[in-house]
Amino acid sequence: MVQSSIGEEATRRIGGVGSVDRAKAKSAKPNDLRYLFKKRYFESLEFYKHFYDDISEYGNKENPSKVFYFIPGINGVPGQIRFILPSLYRRYGHDIYARCCFLPEFSATTPIWEKYTVENMDRKRATIVADLSALLSAYGDVTVVASSSGFYDFVHAYDALSDAAAAGRLKLVWGACAPDRFEPTRWEALFYPLNGFVHNGHRWVAFPNHNLLKVFNPEAATAFRWRHRAQRKTFFKVDLESRFVCFNLYWDYVSLGCFNEMMDHALRNARGPMDIEAHVLVAAKDGYWQGRSNDEIAAAIGRYVSPRSIIFKNTSHLWVVVPENVSELLDRLEDASSGS
Repeated sequence: MVQSSIGEEATRRIGGVGSVDRAKAKSAKPNDLRYLFKKRYFESLEFYKHFYDDISEYGNKENPSKVFYFIPGINGVPGQIRFILPSLYRRYGHDIYARCCFLPEFSATTPIWEKYTVENMDRKRATIVADLSALLSAYGDVTVVASSSGFYDFVHAYDALSDAAAAGRLKLVWGACAPDRFEPTRWEALFYPLNGFVHNGHRWVAFPNHNLLKVFNPEAATAFRWRHRAQRKTFFKVDLESRFVCFNLYWDYVSLGCFNEMMDHALRNARGPMDIEAHVLVAAKDGYWQGRSNDEIAAAIGRYVSPRSIIFKNTSHLWVVVPENVSELLDRLEDASSGS
């Protein structure tokens, strides 16, 4: 019964997406592959999630030992901060307070192609400025935790927050840092005929994820076997990021052209490195950097911030933020604060 209602909602929503008009979309046959991919995607937006949700506040709001503000990356959501809560608790205890950037336009249940417009990017900037201004006023000092491309959303908002950053009241840790531009990939030409469509002038296409595909791109993996001392655990990407199943594979929709346009808009007024204490965690095998050297990555980061420390780890984009790496990043933050 639940599955049926989800399927009906997915069918209703398909009529409003893509380059075709609504009537043509409604007339799409169930055996049309684009229709099938969208249907499976819309169904997935209503599934149970472990970290991929809109819960945006955590911890002790009344008397926190440390205050954090989380900015997720592309198609990220507030709930993703729970993946690093064990590291935060281990370093600061259970009286921390974490608030996450959230606005309805970027909800976990909003289709990704509806999220990324210039107007929504400006709304996100306004939210970041308002949230951080309120936190600074209430608590005095705040540490921004930027995930992946969420860093560039912070750059977009920085001009309104620069005084607090320069005064040391606002600090930054950036994990799984991403480039400021996504390069073309042959995968788009390969999969666009299968499931691609145009929305607001941009080509959207679903890419497959499977551990066997990581030989072509490390970001295509679906799981990671984590080991740290006596601990063992398998992490699954579907728990952290938006994925849907079609033909027994995990897929996710992307539009490199749309993402780059949004990035260009966010960075159009960036003027040299921000004056803020920053600590950065980089995946040396990050597929989004497409084989650039550590020195080249550090130089790209340096256009926007001069980090007090940079940590490179020999792993892929998402799995660089495993608990021990995040703990090391937090140690760097606290060592800098104590002058050690």
